[in-house]
Amino acid sequence: MDTIQQPQPKIGAFDKLRKASEFTIAGVEDSIPLRVLVQIFVFISIGAMDSVASSGNSAWAIPLSAIAGVWAWYARRKRNVIVKLFIAIAMISMLVVFLGDLVRNTDETRLLLARLLIQLQVLHSFDLPRRKDLGYSIVIGLILMALAATLSQTMVFALWLIAFLVVGIPILLLDHRSRLGVQTSGFQPKKMGISLLPLSGLLAIVLVLGLTIFAFLPRLPGFQLRNFPVSVNLSVKREMSKGDILTRQQQQQQAGANGTGANGTGGNSGNNEQETLPQLFAPEIDTVSGAKQNNQRKPELVMRVRSQAELFWRVMAYDEFTGKGWRISRNDPKQIRTIKRNPLNYEFFVAIPPHASIGFTKKGQPIESREVVQTYTITSPNFPNLVPAASIPKQIFFPSEELDIDPEGMIRGPGPLPEDLTYTVISNVVSRNPKLLRQMPNEYAKSIRNYYLQVPANLAPEVRNAALDIVSTAKDPNGKPISLDNVYDVVVQIAQSIKQNYAIKPLKFDESKGDLVSQFIEQGGGEESHFVSTMAVMLRSLGIPTRYVVGFAPGKFNPFTGLYEVQNIDTQSMVEVFFPAYGWVAFDPVPNRPLFPPSIEENRTFGVMQTFWNWIAQFLPSPVNKFFESLFESISKFVGGLVNWLIEMGWIGIGFGLAIAFGIGIGGWALWQFAIWWWQLQRLQKMPIPQRTYQQMLQWLSEQGKPKSSYQTPQEYVASLGDRVSENQASAIAKITQIYQDWRYGDRAISYNLATELKMLLKQLKIKR
Repeated sequence: MDTIQQPQPKIGAFDKLRKASEFTIAGVEDSIPLRVLVQIFVFISIGAMDSVASSGNSAWAIPLSAIAGVWAWYARRKRNVIVKLFIAIAMISMLVVFLGDLVRNTDETRLLLARLLIQLQVLHSFDLPRRKDLGYSIVIGLILMALAATLSQTMVFALWLIAFLVVGIPILLLDHRSRLGVQTSGFQPKKMGISLLPLSGLLAIVLVLGLTIFAFLPRLPGFQLRNFPVSVNLSVKREMSKGDILTRQQQQQQAGANGTGANGTGGNSGNNEQETLPQLFAPEIDTVSGAKQNNQRKPELVMRVRSQAELFWRVMAYDEFTGKGWRISRNDPKQIRTIKRNPLNYEFFVAIPPHASIGFTKKGQPIESREVVQTYTITSPNFPNLVPAASIPKQIFFPSEELDIDPEGMIRGPGPLPEDLTYTVISNVVSRNPKLLRQMPNEYAKSIRNYYLQVPANLAPEVRNAALDIVSTAKDPNGKPISLDNVYDVVVQIAQSIKQNYAIKPLKFDESKGDLVSQFIEQGGGEESHFVSTMAVMLRSLGIPTRYVVGFAPGKFNPFTGLYEVQNIDTQSMVEVFFPAYGWVAFDPVPNRPLFPPSIEENRTFGVMQTFWNWIAQFLPSPVNKFFESLFESISKFVGGLVNWLIEMGWIGIGFGLAIAFGIGIGGWALWQFAIWWWQLQRLQKMPIPQRTYQQMLQWLSEQGKPKSSYQTPQEYVASLGDRVSENQASAIAKITQIYQDWRYGDRAISYNLATELKMLLKQLKIKR
């Protein structure tokens, strides 16, 4: 009788997924300590990212990851197909949001990537059954830590890095135990297979080795890409008329008008507080009264700079001497040029001033220059709308729709520069070549003569007479009297004479007795800014165009962050002298400061080692210092020149560079192996012949894949080799071991026959029969 088959009930897709989720999976990671440490490892990387980027991902990512990790532990043996489906959908959604933010430039690219990785890690934490899944979390932690390193500008990151290593090293040990199948049942060091003393030693070795490599690592020119750091989350809006300069007083007045003082409490209380920056950044400056205030200023960090070269960060230039200070004579809005940024990014192109080539028609040696990239981060909440940049800026990546450029080539933002603002400048820095500068003529175009030779009508004749006296007694490097036509030597001699013959001291200025420079000469010195004014006016009296420039010294270089930390007390003024074809060249006549400000001639390839060496050099004799300085300079110039040459060759240079690196690596490995072999050979030569022969036997057997364990006695080791070597080899091993034991523990004398026998036994051991 035929049976009637009952129709099978249909199973929906959701039910199929639910049943599939009930199946167990193999290869589950059961080590709770490993899971917990991996989670802490990732938490540290998230915290480090929040610390350097001032973000708030830790508030939600760490608690959610912890909850997800607990759930993943209890569900580790299930396939969790439904959960994985929702995780995949959420991950795709996060990727779409990331790409949308990337296209719209809603934030800095690295911050967007970090946010995506943190979101993916939180989702991934819900499904961590196997050891390889924990490995994905470790990789995310490493990437986040690397991103935090690129964004870090303070030493706070070092604390996160140490915590990262402290947790990372035990993870490697636990991961190795898991691969060997050794269970870890608890968090006690013994149960985890960890000894605190060796672990501390390993951590110390890693730190010392890492710092050593970091110290010797050359600081080669970076920024080869053209997508430079810029604060896309901050925008400088137009808050003032075209060409205006927002001074400290104006900022306080604006804050007071809005109901808050400079200290944020309202009223005019901010007027009683000391200003962050000196009175050097204004349309007109009074160097008589401003110098006294500068000496009483409290140090405060105003910006951090990452640069390919140590330079002077120029801010303002003044062309008119007022007798008490300087002013900008061309500050009318009609004389200010406004430039617009590239609509596709934050790039501004700055035209190089045309007067650089005026007045020089003779064909001569080409002027060497180098492109230097600087990235500035403003740290002061009260920074003016002036944009520091090294000379001569040609491209700027700045978060604004427009920038103003004055006739001196100085850059002004449309509003005050906010705290944490980051922007990048590419400058075409000209190399200082004394030989070529001496060939420059002293003929200047009308546009130069009209503005940079001005002196007050009542300037005392003593100023020009003092300049002529300096030149008349000066001699060039060859010992010959210099000529007024040799502008470069005249400038150098006047600068050096002012440095040597005038002292830094308070100037008793009396307006009724004439201008500042005359009284400086009469009193034999003055404040630092008065030295600069004196040199500028002296040169103008001789028909040499000059201008008064203010900005920031390079600041203190931090070898660990690679940044120049610039404070408000680093504000400096110096003289810029115009040379046809060259443009403006800076000189510093202030005592205890270099005559020539830092420029591209000073190589910083090994900047960390140079900083360390400068600390050591103060304890060494002068001849030793000079020898090592010349040695380091030669090495850094060679390495820097080689890298620049390879970069200029393009892909061929990259391939050639890789070949050189591979050759150096192979050569270094070979030298290392030779050093180890030589050290072992010297060590064996110092041993008595029984001990030497025994050690040679152990080394040879180890190379054959039969190493001796540390817990084995010599006789136990001989017994373990019984069925793994030939009879002749086993006999030789037994005899060598017995002779070694008799000598070591039985005071057996070493005779000529014994030494000969040991040599024969060692040869017998190495014969495979």
